[in-house]
Amino acid sequence: MICISILASLICFGSLVQCQKNEIVEDLLNVIFKLKKSKCYGGGQTSIPAFTATLSKDLTPQINEIIIFDSVKTNVGGHYSSSTGIFTSPRNGLYMISATMRSTATKHLHCELMVNEGMKVKIFGTNYSTGTISVVLLLKTGDKVSIKKDHRSGEGILGREWSMFSGYFIA
Repeated sequence: MICISILASLICFGSLVQCQKNEIVEDLLNVIFKLKKSKCYGGGQTSIPAFTATLSKDLTPQINEIIIFDSVKTNVGGHYSSSTGIFTSPRNGLYMISATMRSTATKHLHCELMVNEGMKVKIFGTNYSTGTISVVLLLKTGDKVSIKKDHRSGEGILGREWSMFSGYFIA
């Protein structure tokens, strides 16, 4: 609330003094920049949820198993769980979610990107090829995002950092 008051005061002050338009714009940009760095805005790099995790070992998942990407590379905010394989959205907004899944030799691989219990997109690979997805999703606070093996059995995922799951808050 204090930040909004400061911004409103700057706008009023600028019109009272009759500054030139580009000076007002420059002042507003400076205030916005300072607000983004301050605690009252709630902005800054550490407040943007983001994660990347890879699969450290090859895996032959069970039908409908959530894939647990156990090697966490980035986890700003701690919203990805390497014990469950689930990213929990900390706030409403648009998120970029991506995954790359590499199949093992002579095997097919069918997986699905899930939000809560609903399938959003499918991922496919075969014989060391990769299936890659990138989607923009409108998530709500508490939504659970994961990669799940579909209904087919006996398929393999190449680990050793070849398969990954990643996401970040856009706006």
